[in-house]
Amino acid sequence: MNPSIIDRIVSVLSYLTFGIFSIVWIVFANVTKKTISRFLNFNLYQAIFISIILAVISLVYSIAINLLSVIPYLGSLARSFELFLNQTPMYFGFTLSGLILTIFVFYLSALCLLGKKPYVPIASDIIVQNFGG
Repeated sequence: MNPSIIDRIVSVLSYLTFGIFSIVWIVFANVTKKTISRFLNFNLYQAIFISIILAVISLVYSIAINLLSVIPYLGSLARSFELFLNQTPMYFGFTLSGLILTIFVFYLSALCLLGKKPYVPIASDIIVQNFGG
C-alpha cells in the first residue's frame, strides 16, 4: 500500500529538521490519539536515531581532535585535517563534511517523497527490530 502524501511530507520534514519534527509529530499523534502508519513510524524513529548518531559522531570526533592536538606531530596533522574537513569551503560554499551531510539528508528526503523507505545499513535494521517497519 502506498503511503499518503501527508505521511510522505511529514517524513521529509522529519529528516530535514534532524528529528525535531519527528518528536513534535509523535507527541501530536499521541495527544490526538491518531494512529501512525508503518511507513511514517519507521521514518520518524529513523530520523531521530540518525540525528542522535550524528551528534555522537560529532562529539567523539571533536574529543579525538582535541586529544590529538597535544601530540607534537599528530597535533598539527589533526588540526590540518579538521581545517580541511570542516572549515574549508569546497563546492557551492559547502565544506566537505557539510556537503556529504546535505547529500545524505536529500537522499533520505527524496526517497520518502517517492514513498519508499530509505535504507541506512545499521540504523534501518535497528529501527525495524525495535519499532517495526
